[in-house]
Amino acid sequence: MTTTDNTLQLASAPSVLLLFGLAGSGKSYIGDLMSRLTGWHVYHADEDITEEMRLALAEHRPFTDEMRDRYFSIVVDRIRQLQQKYNHLLVTQAVYKQRHRDYLVSQIPQMELIHVQADEHVIETRLQERAGEASAKSAAALRKDFESPTMDYKVLKNNNGDMAIVRQLNAFYADA
Repeated sequence: MTTTDNTLQLASAPSVLLLFGLAGSGKSYIGDLMSRLTGWHVYHADEDITEEMRLALAEHRPFTDEMRDRYFSIVVDRIRQLQQKYNHLLVTQAVYKQRHRDYLVSQIPQMELIHVQADEHVIETRLQERAGEASAKSAAALRKDFESPTMDYKVLKNNNGDMAIVRQLNAFYADA
C-alpha cells in the first residue's frame, strides 16, 4: 500500500498503542491527532489519576512508588474495559518508571509503547503555556523521576508539526 504524507496509515499497528514521555512532549496532542485521522479511540490515562496524585501535583511533589502502583492497576483495568468496546485504542500517559512500562506490557500484551520526545526548549515553551495539573513546577518535580527507557521502543520526535508526526507513524506502521 502506498501512503501520502498527509494520510495516517496504522495498518500494521497492534490494537493498542501507548504514547509515553515527559510532560510537555505532546503525548495527548499526538493521541488526539491520531484519533482524528484514524477514528481510533483515545484514552488519556491522566483522567484516572487518583486524588492523592492530584494533591501531589498541586503541591509540586513527585509521586511515590505506592501512588504509581495503585494508579497503574487502575489504568490496566480501564484499558481492558475499553478493549471490550473498541477494536483500536490509543493511550496517553507519561509512565515515568520502567517497571510500570514493563507492568503495562505484561498485563496488556497486544500493546506497544511509543516514546514521545521533544527538544528541551519545545517542552519548556509548552509547559509555560499550559495551565492546570501539569504546570511547569509540577512537571519539574515529576521530571526528576523519569527513567530513561531500558528497552528499544519506537521513538516519535514531536518538534515539527502534524505532518512530521504522520510521516514518522507511517514509517512505523503503514503496510509496505
